[in-house]
Amino acid sequence: MMQATDTNSATSSSSAASNSFHLRWSRLTKTVQLANENKGLMRGSVAGGASSANKDSLKESTLTSSTKIILDAVSGSAAPGQVLALMGPSGSGKTSLLNSLSGRTVYESGDLSINGTTLTPQAKKRLLTKIAYVKQADIFFSHLSVRDQLTYTAMLRLPQDLPTAHKVEEVEKILDMLRLTHVAESPIHLLSGGEKKRTNIGTELLTDPSVLLLDEPTSGLDSTSAVSLLQMLQHLAKQHQKTVITSIHQPSSRVFFSFDKLMLLAQGNVVYFGTPRHSLEYLRNVNLACPDGYNAADHWMDILVKSNSASSSTKQDQTNLTTLTEQDSSDADVEDSFKPSNQLLIEAWDNESIATQVDEDAKKHKEQQAALQQDSSAVHEKEKKFSKYNTSWTMQYRILVHRALKNSRSAIFTPINLIKSAALGIMVGCLYFQMPYTEASVFDRNSFFFFAMTYWVFDAMFNAMMAFPMERIVILKERSSGAYHLSAYFMAKTTSEMPMRMALPAIYMTISYWMAGISPRVDLFFLTTLISLLSVIAGESIGLLIGASIYDMETAMATMTVMSLGLMLFGGFFIENVPFWLTWGKYLSPFKYSFDASRQLVFDRPVPCDGSGQLERLCGLSGAENNEFASSEDVIEALGVQGSVLFNALMLLVIGLVPRFIAYLALRAKKEQDR
Repeated sequence: MMQATDTNSATSSSSAASNSFHLRWSRLTKTVQLANENKGLMRGSVAGGASSANKDSLKESTLTSSTKIILDAVSGSAAPGQVLALMGPSGSGKTSLLNSLSGRTVYESGDLSINGTTLTPQAKKRLLTKIAYVKQADIFFSHLSVRDQLTYTAMLRLPQDLPTAHKVEEVEKILDMLRLTHVAESPIHLLSGGEKKRTNIGTELLTDPSVLLLDEPTSGLDSTSAVSLLQMLQHLAKQHQKTVITSIHQPSSRVFFSFDKLMLLAQGNVVYFGTPRHSLEYLRNVNLACPDGYNAADHWMDILVKSNSASSSTKQDQTNLTTLTEQDSSDADVEDSFKPSNQLLIEAWDNESIATQVDEDAKKHKEQQAALQQDSSAVHEKEKKFSKYNTSWTMQYRILVHRALKNSRSAIFTPINLIKSAALGIMVGCLYFQMPYTEASVFDRNSFFFFAMTYWVFDAMFNAMMAFPMERIVILKERSSGAYHLSAYFMAKTTSEMPMRMALPAIYMTISYWMAGISPRVDLFFLTTLISLLSVIAGESIGLLIGASIYDMETAMATMTVMSLGLMLFGGFFIENVPFWLTWGKYLSPFKYSFDASRQLVFDRPVPCDGSGQLERLCGLSGAENNEFASSEDVIEALGVQGSVLFNALMLLVIGLVPRFIAYLALRAKKEQDR
């Protein structure tokens, strides 16, 4: 049967630019392990290199070991200057193939080569800098502008020794090439779908990759925007000799025929590889011809999604069956006609001949490069030039701090948050307005500080808890491209947002403290404010730990609610007599340490007795001449305050550091799982 063995010749590759990559893959096989009937899929471990010769045994073992093949000996190639489209229904293996080609996931067997040289596992990691991968979702920090996004990417991913002016120039070139200049200063969340997609592509193009992989870039775009985007990719491939591979679900007829090459997948198998126009001839050869005037892409999708049930047979299949019967076909032919069309296409495609052709082309390419004294060592020399990170840890930290400050300023230090802090300070200041320093106000002062320490610790806890789950997908995307160390991100994130989070309680304390008349001493104001800020840092630390450990927002919120309320109850305001077997809990509570430290500070002098009976045990009977004052030591003891100011402050600092470190370890553990 006729096959569309339309692989690219080695000769065309040799004429490409020196930094162009001719990508070939042969017999790529990838499986997932089925946990059980009710649970989802979990990735199987990397197996030894299986060849096509033992493919049948691999399938047999798949059935007995509850694994599913998602890429079944897939072979093909993509050349510089051309756009290869991967088409197929959902679950056909398009994204899995892109993930494997990008080097971001492993495959069980098969070969991947660049310019004829088979890549080793180590080489794949190093070549990530030359293979850009644009995911389907446009993932950004939405408060940043387009120019900010591209500039920070350039600073992180371009070589550190490259002058800053040159990096800025590269950003301007990308903005101009992708027609983004008019929205360069606009926040990303205000962009249209097409503009976001071009920004996503521009982020990857900054590093001048040789290969550009795109996962359904037209998803969510209208037809005009989709055509415009694909025309831009065609121009990029031809004018800059890029190797472009894009998956696409169901393109229009115009888009379908604009691709240079087409690979169609069904159930992890290749059913066609060649030019779009030749695909129609191939369908005629297998008795699945596209009707006149019908969209070729729609027809391909119709026959690829055919159900395995006999009831799903279309009129075309029935016609084929009648024709075969009338021609006195064999029983096998009649039996084949009952098979779904996608299964017929899988069986009809001679995958092994394509794999053999790909291997031969790779060998010829390698020999030709050697003849031109550009042997395979050139690829490995390039690998040596590229480390995983193009910038030092210090540089990454500085850039990420700058980005986090800009992003946090838009997300945390907003006008509404400033107004909220000031309004809350005024409201509390009015309620506690100019309290006299007497026996009657002891418990009011007590509650003033408990509210201040509780509210802002809660605020820091819950805001910090949401930081990592909300940013996780952005971090995974950027780190998969080798943008920065996880430790650099973590340090930048925690240190840059700390001043922002402390600014709001500082505003609150400044207003409420003086309105409430806590003390005329300025030093006391600064000390109580410092304790408040330390409690915020401690609360933020606990929130970061929960957020780094639990990515599911609902679970994290429930955990945070139970933990924060439990720690608050140990704070010493609501309950004094804690059961002895739970007394350890108070030593973990930032509420207790901040509350105790603030009361140590505020009750710094004897409290005048006024006959109100609030401190009856200390002041005695009302008006007793020998009990005009209750000593500060007695008041502090009566309130159950423990530890000195310094001790409580140090404990807040410990809580601010230890959970933060554990949060980093949790992030590292999550990173390994995500891999």
